[in-house]
Amino acid sequence: MKIVFALLGILAGGQACAQNFEAGRSGWQLERLSDDFVLLRTDITALAKGNRSTRQGLLILACEPGGRRIRFQIGNIPKNPSIYVSSQGRAIVRGWFGNQSMPSLPVYPAVQFFEDGSFEFKETAGFSDSIMRGMLGLLRKVPSRLEVVLFKGTETRAFRRGTAMVFSLEGLDSNLGDIYGFEGLCFHSGR
Repeated sequence: MKIVFALLGILAGGQACAQNFEAGRSGWQLERLSDDFVLLRTDITALAKGNRSTRQGLLILACEPGGRRIRFQIGNIPKNPSIYVSSQGRAIVRGWFGNQSMPSLPVYPAVQFFEDGSFEFKETAGFSDSIMRGMLGLLRKVPSRLEVVLFKGTETRAFRRGTAMVFSLEGLDSNLGDIYGFEGLCFHSGR
């Protein structure tokens, strides 16, 4: 299975047009909403041609009893997010660091797509690969950008076209304390 996704990653890397976003310019906020519910969030800005900023969205990492979620709230109506899953799929997520010519090892999460165009990586604690641990591992290494390639549908065939998104990451180095704090609360508090 991982070989198929590695091949998909090679194919996806050659995609011509990626949607460009920026995440983290406003900082990364750690929020402990209760003993059992903790968030790490930052703003997402969609970049138009000429690096003009357009609509706003959120990147939210959440740990709660029984599950962990990473939501890219970048749908058509960011202030009124959809809660209805419209389809399932897979993704390839890689971090890029400075001037390196090769990305990090990829993370392969299952994806839920929402009616408004947002998407979410979700794991059930104890019953799946730790997508959250993989994503936090990438963020702790302070990549300059995150590449996400989405594949809709329950079957991911080797030649299915994916949707490529590139997130320029800002402020990770100055907010590492919040990232480590989120990881500690998420994984070391009995969740």
